[in-house]
Amino acid sequence: MPDVMTRVLVIYTGGTIGMTLKDGKLVPTPDALVKALHKMPMLCDEEYTKVHLKDYNTLALPLTKDNKRIVYTVLEYNPLLDSSNISPDDWAKIGKDIEKNYDNFEGFVILHGTDTMAYTASALSFMCEHLCKPIIVTGSQVPIYQLRNDGRDNLQGAVLIAGQFDIPEVCLYFYNQLFRGNRVTKVNAESFDAFTSPNLDPLAIAEADIIINKHIVRPPDHTAKFHVSTQLNRNVGLLRLFPGITTATVKAFLQPPMKGVVLETYGCGNAPDNRPELLAALKMATDSGVIIMNVTQCLKGTVSDSYATGEALKKAGLIAGGDMTQEAALSKLSYVLAKGIDLSVKRELMGKNLRGEMSEVQKTKLSLSDGRFIQVIARCLSINDKEKLEAIREALTPPLACAAARIGDIEALKDTNFSLSDYDGRTPLHIAACEGHLKVVEYLLDHGVTISVTDRYGATPLGNAVRFRHKEVVRLLRKAGAQLFTDELDKAGTELCSLTASGDLEGLKMWELAGADLNQPGYNGQTPLELAHDLGKKEVRAFLKQLKKPK
Repeated sequence: MPDVMTRVLVIYTGGTIGMTLKDGKLVPTPDALVKALHKMPMLCDEEYTKVHLKDYNTLALPLTKDNKRIVYTVLEYNPLLDSSNISPDDWAKIGKDIEKNYDNFEGFVILHGTDTMAYTASALSFMCEHLCKPIIVTGSQVPIYQLRNDGRDNLQGAVLIAGQFDIPEVCLYFYNQLFRGNRVTKVNAESFDAFTSPNLDPLAIAEADIIINKHIVRPPDHTAKFHVSTQLNRNVGLLRLFPGITTATVKAFLQPPMKGVVLETYGCGNAPDNRPELLAALKMATDSGVIIMNVTQCLKGTVSDSYATGEALKKAGLIAGGDMTQEAALSKLSYVLAKGIDLSVKRELMGKNLRGEMSEVQKTKLSLSDGRFIQVIARCLSINDKEKLEAIREALTPPLACAAARIGDIEALKDTNFSLSDYDGRTPLHIAACEGHLKVVEYLLDHGVTISVTDRYGATPLGNAVRFRHKEVVRLLRKAGAQLFTDELDKAGTELCSLTASGDLEGLKMWELAGADLNQPGYNGQTPLELAHDLGKKEVRAFLKQLKKPK
């Protein structure tokens, strides 16, 4: 069978992969890498290269197992750069070299130093518009010439993927994993496993076979001709919050000519909301046209407005960066700010997912009873049989309804059978009562949910609300006629005595609100009132004494 040949352009910018020792230090060495590649069988089919390829900088990999021939040409930069010296000008040069050679190669590999590799991969992902071919950034922690190194595997893996697979994205390949370039950050300065993609799975994993996660890979953009946008705004910066950061520091950082800032905040996008002068400085900057992106300092997670401290930043005009890395947010700012468009459009673009750099927020919710929901599950499981689909619906609806109740998602609960219970016998009402979701409890009661139901442990929704001290939920359930069941009442005496011993007046009031008899004895026959007297709990004793004894 004849060979199928594909061509890959390897742009060698510098970095550790091709460095050699000089006076005991690693330095970029011109013309050394290609010379070494010719001597490496895993990266050069010597016979084929000599016979068929006349350009010394063009080499052929050994045949793949499916008889494909990948030929790659090395374009070496002069001078070669340590990645610490990489600048936006270098990104523009790389981009333009790809654009110039775009029609002549099936894929592109960029050899680059690891220190700023994530920045370059992120920047190129935005600069490369209407991309339909793979662009893979890689390098190594150890020079390719040394006995133990990661350079050979990284280069071979990147060229193999670029030459064989339709992955029309700017990617980063390292230690057998192909990542989306704008989702990556460097996490280890010494290990071969130097990069991670904290909020997105790898696009591909190279093991015995190369496994492509096709459901993650973005489709090619055929809407227009491939183009590299080299205009980048350099008046951008990273500002990391820390306890005690002064307002003067923040103000100084936000002064002109600053146009865009990535603010690295705490946790889910939080900042101190008890510092009005700090928030005022941020608001003044956003009002003056500075775009400030709110991203988390955490390696994994996303910015949320669930906390009041995060809401304060939103009111100050900051844009939530979702789960973007700092590298992606900064590169995106630089790219968007250079566009000749209105500020309002720039702000809108910064909050949108442009190149897969942030996870999409689901804007439409499917009801658990919606046929599309089951169809999605069925497609994942490759099931077409109607009876099996119904079995899936019956199995999944109860636990998912409980999950919806747990997060307070009323939309997902609509038209669901609320009396269905999960594997522990817990209904959505049980869960909503535990979580204190008053609106969900109201919705369920308004739609005829059964309130007198116990789970496998004998607990009622009312008992759950008491246990987790959701007073308004207890009142609502009692108004609807809910009562504690026998198992709960049997255990109440001991629980009441425990609350009395700890002086927990609020806990006792919660039980009283639920209709429990607070004079029933505990396991040793002593009533809460008697125990309060013996322990000198005066406030608790006064409360218990004023309660009317049951008839």
